[in-house]
Amino acid sequence: MEVFSKFLSVTDSTVRLAIPTMALPHFENPGGHDLLVRDWTEQEWNFRLSTRDGDHPKPVFTGDWGRFARAKGLQVNDLLIFTQREDGEYRIDVYRETHFVLFGQPVIWIHGDQA
Repeated sequence: MEVFSKFLSVTDSTVRLAIPTMALPHFENPGGHDLLVRDWTEQEWNFRLSTRDGDHPKPVFTGDWGRFARAKGLQVNDLLIFTQREDGEYRIDVYRETHFVLFGQPVIWIHGDQA
């Protein structure tokens, strides 16, 4: 099930990932804990979910997020899709728009680290 998707900003692609507040109910303890997340290569990453106190929690992923962003070469406007499987496992995919044509058809998205 998709938890959230978004196009990455400058901050998202380098320092920390801002999480849509509407996604918080999908996490057991949104106040601050570590999440084990698998990417499309089956590599595991330890993201830390943190929120601010008060009426506007402004959730973010930190922890391994910066290392993940650098390792995958994330860029502004890459499309991130964060999902949770039925077994509870969190998954992350990132796609980048391309302008390649294959057999006369445009290739719209490929994984970010394959661009």
